[in-house]
Amino acid sequence: MKTLVLDTSVAIAWYLPEAFSEAAKEWRRLLLDRKVALLVPSLHYWELGNVLRTYVVRGEIDAEVASSVFDLHLEAPLEVAEPERPAVLENAFRYQATVYDSVFITLSLARDVQLLTAERTTTPWVVKLGDRVEAVRG
Repeated sequence: MKTLVLDTSVAIAWYLPEAFSEAAKEWRRLLLDRKVALLVPSLHYWELGNVLRTYVVRGEIDAEVASSVFDLHLEAPLEVAEPERPAVLENAFRYQATVYDSVFITLSLARDVQLLTAERTTTPWVVKLGDRVEAVRG
């Protein structure tokens, strides 16, 4: 079974409309069918919650929907794993990424698995990671 690190940009498209939602939902189907394993750092849940809060603040969804989505996502069969903390800042500099993105990058590098993301293919850290990235696009 293939294992990847799941970026929050992909997970949010499982629940909210994005240009790449269909492609993201295919990865969710593979997860639920146990054809892939997806790893996330605990930060993933806080990022997802923050995105949902932003949608509520913008008036795009209501708080009840956000809470339902969050609760549903907590049930997703994701494996939680943490990267080595000292490497996170170092990789943020190396890959020109935010420290938040570097948490996912560092986990991907430590586990020697691809990072599944919907980030633009021109984003510096995506370019630098090259084949280590599985890009989800619509």
